[in-house]
Amino acid sequence: MLEFYVVNAFTTERPHSGNPAAVCILKNPLSESVMQQVAAQHNLSETAFVVAKDQNLYNIRWFTPSCEVDLCGHATLAAAKVLRDYFGVKGTIYFDSASGELTVCDTANGLTLNFPVRKMAALSDPYLIDQYRARFNDPKAEVLSNGDKAMVIVSDEVAITDFIPDFSAISELPCKIVYFSAKSHSVDFVCRVFAPNAGIPEDPVTGSAYTSLAPYWAAQLGKESLTAEQRSARGGLVTLQLDKERVNISGNACTVIKGEWLIEA
Repeated sequence: MLEFYVVNAFTTERPHSGNPAAVCILKNPLSESVMQQVAAQHNLSETAFVVAKDQNLYNIRWFTPSCEVDLCGHATLAAAKVLRDYFGVKGTIYFDSASGELTVCDTANGLTLNFPVRKMAALSDPYLIDQYRARFNDPKAEVLSNGDKAMVIVSDEVAITDFIPDFSAISELPCKIVYFSAKSHSVDFVCRVFAPNAGIPEDPVTGSAYTSLAPYWAAQLGKESLTAEQRSARGGLVTLQLDKERVNISGNACTVIKGEWLIEA
């Protein structure tokens, strides 16, 4: 029998906010094909599969409805919430993952992830820069990338809130995920995240995005402690603390569904 939990991660005070992730705590690993089928059935942006390795140490893998990803913040936060509330795990939780060791602990800002920083560099190809600027309706946008992911920075936070994405056009860009961001008056910065090439047209709140957004905005604003709002339809709040080549990503979470598969997974 396969049990699963659905957890809203990085919630605000508004009901049904944050990013829902499915979490499966397993006694034994499942095959990649089965995990992919389960994630497709859940049809959430990510499903986390967690297997205990030692006390407070777990292996974690993340699947979108169409592929496996190497890092996911909100599903890691969700997994920690489930381990805390339903399996009695106390203290720092360690996750062994495709992106190395990740930790989650309790802090004044909620559950806090400790992830590696993933900096991006400015694009130099004028043609590619123009492609990104055209898709995001800003001829002066700053465009950065690390190959697999890109970041588009604009000067007006209203442009983030009011942006109506053309997912077909965004899917033609040479990256899997795009972070769209601007400085904010209410928090330090706002963002939205689009990943149609990963089976996620728009992700409600994206913990892994802040591994790139945090170092960028820390340098721009001259501060290492930051607050951010993801302005998706659901919305989410994130507190950030840059620590050299790591970043602490904090937020709240709420378990909303507990269920079990009625057929063999």
